[in-house]
Amino acid sequence: MAVLLIIDDEEGMCWALEKAMEEEGHQVFTATRGLEGLAIFTRQKVDLVLCDIKMPDLSGIEVLEQIRKKNPQVPVVIMTGYSSLPIALEAIKKGANSYLTKPFQIAHLKELVKKTIA
Repeated sequence: MAVLLIIDDEEGMCWALEKAMEEEGHQVFTATRGLEGLAIFTRQKVDLVLCDIKMPDLSGIEVLEQIRKKNPQVPVVIMTGYSSLPIALEAIKKGANSYLTKPFQIAHLKELVKKTIA
């Protein structure tokens, strides 16, 4: 079992991912804002972060940069509905472990989570 943090401004996405990851036996924390997610990350040991790129307060890239400063060892998977090569390259350059384009299959996400935390 791993502890996951899901940061996405779409509440429905947070809920769906939380349920899917709990089915896999993981403990899940969710946040609908970047700052809220960083606050959880600061007070809770987390094994993996799933973070949306477009959010109203902080972008996923900004959240990624803050996570890397606090704990560079924690894997971060960036998710976005706005697929573009420059965004993907920036996320990887800044330290993201992987990049998912929405919509994605939950089965694909489950596999990616298994590989990332293995």
